[in-house]
Amino acid sequence: MLTPQLKKSLDEKWDKCWPVSDLRPIALLDLISYVFFIKKLDDRNLLHQNFQSVENENFISIKEIKEFRWTNFQKLDEREIHQLFNKKFGIITLMSNYGNSKSLYSDYFKAPLLIEPTPKLIFNTIEIINIIETSDKINQPDIIEYLFGKSKKTVQNGQEFMPGYLSKLMVSLASPSEKDIISDPSAGNGILLIHAQQFIESHINPRHVESTTSFKESNLEGIESDLVLLRLAAMNMVLHGFKDPNLHIAAAENGNLKTNPTLIISALLFSNDPSPVTEKSLKTSILEKEILLLNEILENPNNQARTVVMVNNTLLKSDNPEIIKTRKKIVDHFNLEAIIALPQKNNSIYSGAAILVFDKSQQSSGNVWFWKWENDKKKNQPQNNSDENQSEFDEANEVLNQWKNRKEIRKDSSRNSFFISSDYIKTNNYNLSFNDYKLVRQVLEIDRESENNTKPKGNVIAANKENLDDFFETSTSLPIHKEKRRNAPLIVALIILVVGAGAFYWFYLKGNFNNILKNNKLTNSASKMSGDNGSEDINTDTAEIISQGSNKITSSNVNHSQHISAAESSSKYIVMNKTWFHSQPDSTTKKPLYLSPRNDLVLTPKEEKNGFVYVVYVNSNGASTHGWLNKKDLKQVE
Repeated sequence: MLTPQLKKSLDEKWDKCWPVSDLRPIALLDLISYVFFIKKLDDRNLLHQNFQSVENENFISIKEIKEFRWTNFQKLDEREIHQLFNKKFGIITLMSNYGNSKSLYSDYFKAPLLIEPTPKLIFNTIEIINIIETSDKINQPDIIEYLFGKSKKTVQNGQEFMPGYLSKLMVSLASPSEKDIISDPSAGNGILLIHAQQFIESHINPRHVESTTSFKESNLEGIESDLVLLRLAAMNMVLHGFKDPNLHIAAAENGNLKTNPTLIISALLFSNDPSPVTEKSLKTSILEKEILLLNEILENPNNQARTVVMVNNTLLKSDNPEIIKTRKKIVDHFNLEAIIALPQKNNSIYSGAAILVFDKSQQSSGNVWFWKWENDKKKNQPQNNSDENQSEFDEANEVLNQWKNRKEIRKDSSRNSFFISSDYIKTNNYNLSFNDYKLVRQVLEIDRESENNTKPKGNVIAANKENLDDFFETSTSLPIHKEKRRNAPLIVALIILVVGAGAFYWFYLKGNFNNILKNNKLTNSASKMSGDNGSEDINTDTAEIISQGSNKITSSNVNHSQHISAAESSSKYIVMNKTWFHSQPDSTTKKPLYLSPRNDLVLTPKEEKNGFVYVVYVNSNGASTHGWLNKKDLKQVE
């Protein structure tokens, strides 16, 4: 646990590196790791030996380099240190040559620095290294985690460091042991490998520690294609107690996995890497990289390995044939046990991602457990960072407890947890998205014996809960979730509907009820239902066309033997074929009303347009119908 004074000292040195500390924090972390390993080489007295062994005819070892010592280095002022770094054949040139020596830590100097360091940056970096090196070994892991935490999202290289609650959850789901050979093909800053070692050390039986071989660091392998991240991961692991981290540079031609692991834990997520390409092609290249890594895991010769990976949400539901093929491999050939959907968050590559748990070491159970991450914190309630972190850990603990006891809670029908048959997933285009199954509930057959057993009603509480922080640090117990009143929204909705219906009646229907009733009676007595899809044939023997100038239809002005023109028109028509009324002079706007063929009914339209004529039709009871008739169904008469 860092003291307030120690945090204050780190904050002061970090802030003195402004604006780099704010605008490009990864560049500052990169410089810290670069100088950190220079000091580590000097501590082991390996710097001078390897400088002499470097074969480079263009390299000249100046006096300052030959006599380089960290203690003397700190006595220089800002300008002298900067000159020693950047002068011709200075430290930067020297370390670039050292990166080709295949010596201890040489891989961590293959990548150049992200920025050219200024005198102020180099000086404050050395001060931060001094704070780390003079602190207790117990505090050093907390210091580096604190520095990573000050850089929530790295801009350069498009990377975001995984939060501690997610890495601990993934490791806990994998449950590694000292017998495992563990690999992370996308190591990032090495946090998953660090937590895997801590998990194993915490679960070794103390009674047998002396009689058994301790877990070997070499059984933890990390691969990373980004050389800057490789350097950061190495520093992170060294400060967490690793003597010589087993980290390698990814080689595309040989694949990432160097060994035959028994357990693979990795976050296969990559955010946007700024480069001169279009946004669409950039996203495509990032997704392709994630798919390639996942396929490499699936096609690993030792594909019996237990696997816990975090993937982009796009991989779960995309209709891309290559992605569907990848999902098909997982469902058909591996025992897919769980899909844990993470919450949506702004500006985070982990937003909407999912954790997949699968292997080939066991026969498929035929069912996949789905879980939806849900935070219980109230949006309107102000919370500080510690409260937010605790909320995330509480949810992670809940996921772990439910995972450990998933067989006992198969009847759980909560909205964020359920089982789906793998056969059903196959019929659904191998879709693995939680949202596509959240309304699906499997009907499980319960044995009579289990039905007779007395079980408590309500939510099932796991008897053997396991806390993520049991092997890291003390954490609070899980909060008790109160059962929500699910009927309340329905009751409110019903009340609103009743009030709305009453208002509609009093302000509209009551005033027009008599007219509506009268018109309905006229319409019902005038219309005759046909068998053609519920449409109405409105022909009657006493039907006629009403004049456009008539404002009212009454029994006194209806002449049953005469057809009155709606407008002066030179064309009149009779119905030759069944003709449908249309709301517009367009065949796509057909109404469910038509006229049957009649020779005694002469139609006088008031308008003609687009091969249609507009008529107003009224029968002897005063019920009228108007609309457009297709001239193809009519015959012109004199």
